[in-house]
Amino acid sequence: MRVHRAVALSSLVLSAFACSSSKGTPAPPTVVTFPAKFLWGTATAAFQVEKGDLHTDWAHWVATPGKIKNGDLPDVGGPDALAHVDDDIAALRSTSQNAYRFSIEWGRMYPTRAAFDADTPDPVAVAAYDDLLQKLHAAGITPMVTLHHFAFPDWLDDITQPMQPQGWERPETLGLFTEWCRRIAKRWGGRVDWWATINEPLVNAVLGYVQGGSPPGVVLDVNRALDVVKAEAIAHARAFDAIHQADTIDADGDGHAAWVSVAKHQRTFHPLDPTDADDAAATTHLAYIWNQWFLNAIVRGDWDDNLDGNLTTAGDRTADPSLKGRVDYIGVNYYSDTLVSAHRGLVLPVINLAIIQDHLPTDRPKTDVAWDIYPEGFGAVLDEAASYGMPIVVTENGLADGADANRARFVAEHLFQLGLAIGRGADVRGYFHWALMDNFEWSSGFCPKFGFFSVDPVTAARKARPSAATYKGIITSSRVQQSDIDALPPYAPPNACN
Repeated sequence: MRVHRAVALSSLVLSAFACSSSKGTPAPPTVVTFPAKFLWGTATAAFQVEKGDLHTDWAHWVATPGKIKNGDLPDVGGPDALAHVDDDIAALRSTSQNAYRFSIEWGRMYPTRAAFDADTPDPVAVAAYDDLLQKLHAAGITPMVTLHHFAFPDWLDDITQPMQPQGWERPETLGLFTEWCRRIAKRWGGRVDWWATINEPLVNAVLGYVQGGSPPGVVLDVNRALDVVKAEAIAHARAFDAIHQADTIDADGDGHAAWVSVAKHQRTFHPLDPTDADDAAATTHLAYIWNQWFLNAIVRGDWDDNLDGNLTTAGDRTADPSLKGRVDYIGVNYYSDTLVSAHRGLVLPVINLAIIQDHLPTDRPKTDVAWDIYPEGFGAVLDEAASYGMPIVVTENGLADGADANRARFVAEHLFQLGLAIGRGADVRGYFHWALMDNFEWSSGFCPKFGFFSVDPVTAARKARPSAATYKGIITSSRVQQSDIDALPPYAPPNACN
């Protein structure tokens, strides 16, 4: 039985802080600093910030009545990023960022299966991404490119047939995705060294097959969700090899032609009732499934087929050479904490537990979407990621805060925790805040505001929020001091996102 570590690590980190002032124990640091050549950036995703991604499953999804909050449409009032490249690079430069994570949309590049089979990408799409990458290079901004950020070409995911295999379930997707990644790495490897193959593979599966809030819109089919996660793990491993074969140019001179990983959503987990042994066991199991199973497969090659934490079951494999070592860094997306129960709430089939992610019964401050603000959890997931012995890049971290009342403190506190994790030995190479600008937040529409920059819904003009200055100050000083955090206003109550 492999030891489940997520909850234990969280407890250890919290205990370390609690004990730091006890007699004979050194006080915790009051300042943290960051390495030279650290990647300081923000992140976006193509469908969330572009216009005209018409040949994706999400384009059909948003056009379906009732799917999106307030009936919002990404092409109406959105950032229109490919038409505002100069504005976005100006925003990056004005805040001293040296890196930018974005995605290249498969359905924009290849609007039809025939175009993909003939390898005739849309010339307008090629020109648009060429322009973005050339201007980032000229500005000295390092790109990180995501190759699948939730949206599929509509010729691989038909939302009108949710009970049929779609997306990652289709047998042809593995080969097509591998070839997609190979082509993009070959085309733009001279400009790009940092790659994320798949964004949040488990979130993608849960939204599409458990919650039903994204394509293909299936509800409570945990078996299909787990099959999707397995398909994504294999797809990532194949894509990893394809990118390394195609991208042989070291764009930034660091000795690596390609750094390849996934952007893996990691969370902390705690039992709803800490005195309930069943809740505790359910928490440990979910922490394993969510935080560890996927990374164990692509880092160590451990394939736990039934996700029970025991590698002795039929179908399980250890150190599978087709999977092992298929990461160059651990990509970490971190947002908040989760409570878990074996009894109360909607107990999901197959994994037999209930999950609470918003409106947690804690005294922590909340974001506009009712997620806990929990910076100590950030330190815990970074410690867990560090246990794999790989470099780490924080590929997302942020909050919904339309009033910009809490973002400055959130950023400072989370980066302080990141600095402490570095001090404990985590090899963190960069941090990408979500997001550069407000964008289309999937089924929530434009209501949650995650951006350092607001976007005028008519002109698409970007305007820096005050918190952007806090981020710039941390970047330029390469440090966070506890005294600076203490000087910031306390967390304000959230504004409900209506």
